[in-house]
Amino acid sequence: MIVSERTYRFSYNAWLTILAVSIPFRIPATVLLILFAVYNLVFFNQLKFTRRRVFFMFLIAAPFILDLLFLWNNTSIAEGIKHGEKRLSLLLLPFFILSQNHRFNTVLILRYYALATTAILSLCLMRFAIIEPELFSKYLNGVDLWEMGYAFARSIKMHAPALNMHVAFVVVINFYFFKEALGQIRKTHVIWRLVFFLISVILLQYINTRLAIVNAFFGIILISLADVRKLKTKGLLKRLVIGVFGFALLSYGFVKIFPYSVEKFSEVTFAHLDKVGKLDSLENPEASAYNGLVTRLSIWKTSLDVALEHPVIGVGAADGKQAVINKFEATNQQFLAKYKFPVHNQFLDFWIKFGILGLLVVAVYIGLFAYIGFSSRQILCVFFFVLFLTANLVDDFLIRFDGIVFSALWLSIFTKNALDIKLDKA
Repeated sequence: MIVSERTYRFSYNAWLTILAVSIPFRIPATVLLILFAVYNLVFFNQLKFTRRRVFFMFLIAAPFILDLLFLWNNTSIAEGIKHGEKRLSLLLLPFFILSQNHRFNTVLILRYYALATTAILSLCLMRFAIIEPELFSKYLNGVDLWEMGYAFARSIKMHAPALNMHVAFVVVINFYFFKEALGQIRKTHVIWRLVFFLISVILLQYINTRLAIVNAFFGIILISLADVRKLKTKGLLKRLVIGVFGFALLSYGFVKIFPYSVEKFSEVTFAHLDKVGKLDSLENPEASAYNGLVTRLSIWKTSLDVALEHPVIGVGAADGKQAVINKFEATNQQFLAKYKFPVHNQFLDFWIKFGILGLLVVAVYIGLFAYIGFSSRQILCVFFFVLFLTANLVDDFLIRFDGIVFSALWLSIFTKNALDIKLDKA
């Protein structure tokens, strides 16, 4: 098929933006991912491979390659293949994106991704208020606030921590472009960017997962202080105050409406830390410990024991979760066994499944965001490193479709941009 170079570049930027926006919605995202692969195959003549590009393709695809290398280590080969299929996009996305022979408009992709995601999730929240008026009214009246964000996330078939990881990234992107607009474009544009930033903060607060809120706050400070050497003190303080004050003001208003947030961040999070590995001794662990740090610590303690029992080659991707559940049962931790908790730490999860090589691969994969971000001075890539690292310390997003595609897509885009920047300097 013959199209002009300009049309092809425009369509590719559009493809990447639409893919990024679709990720929270698994079925549309899966369909779009397949169509994206077909699109690249149709225009296969546009692909160009160099040693450096192939090297980074290999690094990004490393978790999927582990599935292939350790396929023999699964009790069921069929189940091992099924687990590997989840991570196939770690191969496809860098293969197609890094091999493109033209430069992407990364700034445009990021901006429209953030704007579209904010708008779509706002509509989803309005839809939630319409289809679940009793729940929405209950939350506004301060009843059962612990389930508020989770109920909204389930209404669009998402897991709240995963959804809020996306939203935290969107909040920081929106603030980045708002900051960039100050004093440079028309006031009406600045106001609109501020509005989208504030709406995304409201979404973040409504879903209300602790780590995402902390990460977004850190990201706002990071963006405010970026290029500090180029800024005058007055300009620096102006940006920092606007970002931090806006975020803090919305957070304060949210806490006034939903006071449970303070309890969630303090008492619930750090309650019963003396009960690590002994959750069944609590009278009602579902009510008092389900969302607390003590549950995570209990899971990690047991998971570490499993990893140390199979430190070199692990137990296989298909058998990792069951190995941890078996350990819950063997150590008489009935609460954890009942709910069949996953590991909730990607480093431990891959260590259990693939042995010490799995631990190394996770570190390299996540660390690649830091290397690309710092080496090419892409501040949003640096923030993504912080976001994805902290998220995977308390959860395991490389076993979830949204976490796999989310990270693979942005890592591929940021890496392609870094390679192009390096080429410009050559």
